[in-house]
This record gives sequence, structure tokens and C-alpha cells, in this order.
Amino acid sequence: MGKSKVNWSIQGMTCSGCAHSAHTIAAGHDGIQQVSVRYANGTMSAQVDPEVLDLPALIADMKSAGYELETDYVSPAEKIAREKRELRRSKTELLFAGLFALPLLLIGMAHLHYWWSPVATGLLAMIVSFYFGRNIHSKAWKLAKKWSTNMDTLVSLGSLSAFLLSIVQLLNGHPHNNYFESAGLIVFFILIGKYVEDRGKLQNGKALGELLALQPQTAFKQVNGSLVEVHVTTLEEGDHIVVKAGERVPVDGTVIEGFSTIDESTFTGEPMPLNKQENDPVWAGTLNGSGALTVVVTKAGGATALGKLTETIAESRATVAPIEAFTQTVSKYFVPTIILLSAVVGGWWLSLGEPKAFLFAINVLVIACPCALGLATPLAVIAATGVGAKNGLLVKKAAALQYADKIDFALLDKTGTLTQGKPVVKGLSWQGERLPEVLMGLNAKGSHPLNSALERHTGEGPQANVKRFKALPGKGIQGKIDGTLYYLGSIEWYKEITAGEWPIPTQTTSLLFTEKGVIASITFEDVLRPESKTLIDGLKKRGVQPIILSGDAEAAVAKVAYELGIREYHSHLMPLEKDALVKQYSDQGVTLFIGDGINDTVALQRAAVGVSMSEGTSAAQENSDVVLTRGGLGQLEDYFKLGRATMFTIKGNLWWAFGYNILAIPLAAGLLYPTFGISLTPMMASIAMSVSSLGVVFNSVRLKNRW
Repeated sequence: MGKSKVNWSIQGMTCSGCAHSAHTIAAGHDGIQQVSVRYANGTMSAQVDPEVLDLPALIADMKSAGYELETDYVSPAEKIAREKRELRRSKTELLFAGLFALPLLLIGMAHLHYWWSPVATGLLAMIVSFYFGRNIHSKAWKLAKKWSTNMDTLVSLGSLSAFLLSIVQLLNGHPHNNYFESAGLIVFFILIGKYVEDRGKLQNGKALGELLALQPQTAFKQVNGSLVEVHVTTLEEGDHIVVKAGERVPVDGTVIEGFSTIDESTFTGEPMPLNKQENDPVWAGTLNGSGALTVVVTKAGGATALGKLTETIAESRATVAPIEAFTQTVSKYFVPTIILLSAVVGGWWLSLGEPKAFLFAINVLVIACPCALGLATPLAVIAATGVGAKNGLLVKKAAALQYADKIDFALLDKTGTLTQGKPVVKGLSWQGERLPEVLMGLNAKGSHPLNSALERHTGEGPQANVKRFKALPGKGIQGKIDGTLYYLGSIEWYKEITAGEWPIPTQTTSLLFTEKGVIASITFEDVLRPESKTLIDGLKKRGVQPIILSGDAEAAVAKVAYELGIREYHSHLMPLEKDALVKQYSDQGVTLFIGDGINDTVALQRAAVGVSMSEGTSAAQENSDVVLTRGGLGQLEDYFKLGRATMFTIKGNLWWAFGYNILAIPLAAGLLYPTFGISLTPMMASIAMSVSSLGVVFNSVRLKNRW
């Protein structure tokens, strides 16, 4: 049978270190190679030889470590639903945990020495750590049985050690010299971090929901000359369906009968509906206009362009950012190193007959709890996002800030990004005195996007009385005014009605005419944003190469490229073609993509940094890393500045966290005890751990003064 690539779902991963643990388990089985476990979307891909791999054994090993391996396909919709349910559950538990953690914190800070204070803190710590933190301890135990570790391991050991030592102190007659608050609060703060992370993961899934909403669930299939409503999953290649006016196309197919206009902005981003007739292709998720179409199915379900688009976005959510990769590396080496060091310290002092041997070992575990390391990046990012939000920058992913000063290619959508995305009247010429009222009378009856543009241009005024009005999809509109039949529409329609020629062939020209000839010509154009030229000049000064990726016609894209001084551009691109080009440039350097439509979602996800604007579609905003909420493209320079300030802060936090561990761990291990008699208690160690975290907090708060 040979090897084949599989994509499986994994439930139960609670931190980025779990990806490493699951990878280790999978890689240890024969018949599975090239394993890639992605915590971001809970998946594992691998090359599998089904004749060699013992799949039940792999599933069992994963389960024993606390992970549930699902070998059956799980749709993006189901994954999103699961994430929502889990987030609601986590939020509820976190709120209840806070009810017990808050008094624990207050009692500990007050240093109350009443008879009941150790009992109260002990009970509160037990509830917070052992009940609300049960998954942390359970996961640590299951991994320990597999000789594996992650961040949960160190958190669990630190909390349990502090709790057990507190019990020992109570039994030895030192009730107020306990560390219950450390045992409970370590777990509580970790739970907060995990909730924030899970919430961030869910934000990426909203765009998938929007894409899925574009897919109709039913279709009208031709069966023995009749139309039967069926579920889209039952459609097969070669089936004939009818797409009624105003409905979304349920499949990829080819028109075999009918004439209509199709809004393909879902894929191309272009506002102009396209004429569709016999032999023209149509795509799932696009919106049919006023005419009915008979379509032969070429692709259905997940095989459609929309289906592939959805799956691609789901996969791109798994991309591991450098900061996440760093976290995984820290989890891989830091945790076992600290555990080993704690054991060595305890063993060394025991060999010397030191009664404080166990105390020193616990100190190492508590003082090295990776809270400062864990807070170094997220706190800086939180501060950056707060500062950015106040200044019109919505930063959604930390990686975007990390890449801000490393961009090599700026890949730009055209319509709605570099241009305003709304057609405007560029030129209007006519013959005859009654043109304004005739034109306005006909135009007021139409609903095409060009009608809106013309209405904005002409403004308000007297309108001719139009009778026998009729709209012809793909052609234009017509109506009788004072006994004369007027037509407003395409050049092709003019040629059909009059058998005449129009000397200026352009896709953006409409004609007002009668059977006797042309009365007026209207030229439309999608104009540049005022700030587009400044943006391109700024990118060039930074050494960033601007490139246009557009679904529009080549002539329109070339015109914009020329006006902005952009040498390289690509036109007629479908969403996955944009994605392929972004991948191509990503192989050459760090990419930034700016887009505004659903058709840009894959490219926004593929690029190292995806940027959208507030007037863009919600799907584009949800899939982007940065949203420019005011000021348009001119805000991109603010993003670059914020990125530099953030990375400076993150590096400072990491140096502080590592420096703290380098200095604190030897002190906790009793390095100064033989010479100076200086030793720490777990309480002091926990305070030191808190101070390290406060240092990170303080440095992160200062970010707003650096920007």
C-alpha cells in the first residue's frame, strides 16, 4: 500500500509544550515519520505506513499521556464549535477559581497570624490547586509516567512542593510559616494565561465560520425533468442543478443554460458583477444576480474552490510563529533541567548531612517557576496592543510585532486596499439638453453598482418619467421616456441593438443610447486612496519591495502599478493563486500582505504578517494579524514603530527573566549558605518569583513611553 500523508486531530493539548510531548510519543512508533504536531489548531500531520503502524497502540499511548487522537476527519466547523464550548467551560471555571484565589491572595499579603489563617489558606490553596488545577496535575502525572515533561510539570511540582512543605510546617508546630498562597496562586495565574491563549485561538476561527456560511446547504437538482431540493453533500460531478436569482452557487461548475450576472467578490474582491452565460465557469459561494442558471457540477463539497479555501485557512492557523517556537524550545529543555537541578541540589546537601536539603530542593523548584518567562512576551504584547488600540492599530498576533522590522516584500491587494473599492464616474459626455433628467430617471430605476456610482456623480435633480422599465442582466436597463425607448448599458449591448461600432473599447464604459445612436458615454474608474502613494514611497525607503496581487483585469492593475511606481504586479488571481504567490515570496523573505476581502483571507494567513483595514470584510479582519482601524494605509508606519518598541521590550523582559534565574537559582540552592549562613525559605523563593514577574510587568508598562 505504501506511505500516505494523514491529518489527525488531537484533543487535550493545554500548552505549547504539549505539542512536543505528543510529537515524542508519535515519533516513537514504527510506521510513522515526518511528524508535525500543531498546538495552534490541535492537529498532527505525518507520513504513515498503515501496514507497519499499530494505530490502536498509538491511540492508547496518546490517551495515557492525556491526549485524545482522532483519526476520523473533523471538519473546521466542528473544531470551531468545540473551541467555543471549551472556552465557555474554561471561563466559568476561571471565574469560580478567582472567588477562592482572591481571598487566598489577600490573607497571604496581610500576613495574618490568627489561629484560623493557616487553616483558611490551606483549604483555599487545596481548592484552587487540586480542583481547579486538576488538569495541570493530571497532565504532569501522565507525562511523568511517559518520562516526558512540559510547563505543566514544573507548575505542578512547584505547587505540590509548596503545599506539602506547608503541611510539614504545620505538623512541626510552625503554623504561620507556610506557603499555601504560593501553592494556590501559581496554579491560578497559569489558568489565566491558558484562558487568554484559548480565547486568542478562537478568534482565528471566526473567519472560518464566515466562509462556511457562504456555502449553501441545499441545491435544486434536475431529476427526470423536475427540480428536487437535495443536500449539497449528495451532489456529484456531472449532476445538473439550477441556481435561482438571488441564490448563492452551491458548487463549482459550468453554465449550460441561462444568462445572469454573478458577484464573484468573494474570490476576486472586485465590485463589478460579471456576465455569465453558456460555457462560463461559476464558483461555490458566489452570488447569482437576477437570472436563473442551469449548471453542470464539476466539483462539490470540500473539492470546490470555497472548500479548499476553508481547509487552507484551517491549516494556516497551525503556522508556528518564532515566539511560539521559542516557547516550545524553553519547555523542552528548561523544565527537565530545573527538575534535575533540584534533585542534584537536594542530593548534594543530603550527602553532607544538611537538614535543610529538602528545603533547598523545593526552593529551586519554586524560585524557577517559569512565570517570568511565560509573562515576558504576552505582557509586552498586551501593553503593545493597548497602546496600538488607542492609536488606531489593532494588533492580534505577537508574531506581527516581531516581524515588523524584518519585512522584505509588501504584497498588496488592489481593489479596496490601494484603491477606494468603489467605482466613480471618471468622465461623462453627452449630446442634447434633456440628458441629465433622462439619465437620472433611468439610473434611479437600476440596482447595479455602477448605478450607485452614477447617482453619486449626478446628485439630485429632476428625473424624467420612465415607463416600461426593464433590467436585462449582463446588458443594462431600458425604459420609454416620452415615446422614445432609451437604453443604458454595455458597449456590447449597444452593438447588438444598433449594429453600430463604438471606437473606444473599454470595460469601464457605459452608454446611453437609442436605436438611432449614442447620446452619452460614461466612464467609470476605481480611484486610488490618497495615502497609497505615500505608503509605497515609505516602503521603498525601508528597503521593502511592493508587489500588487489582484483578481482584477491586467489593464486595471497595470494602470494602478504605473501610477504608484510599482514595477511588479500580478492580475486575474483567484484566492488560492494569491496564496501560492504569497508562499513563493515567503520562501524568498519575510512577507507582509495587505488586503480587505474574503478572497484575501488565505493570503492574509499565509503571509508572515497579514494587514487589513477597518472598512474591509470581517473575514479579512479576523484572519489578519493587524487591523488599521483609522487613518487608512498611512497607519502602516505606526505599525512598524510599534513593532520595534515591542521587540525592544520583549528582549528586555527575557533578559530580566533569564538573568533572574541565573542569579536566583544558585541562591535558592544554598550557594551562600556555607560561607555566609544565608538561605532562602520557600516563602522567600515565592516572593522572589513574584518580584521577577513584577519586573516584567513594570518593564512592559513602560512600553507606552517608548513608542
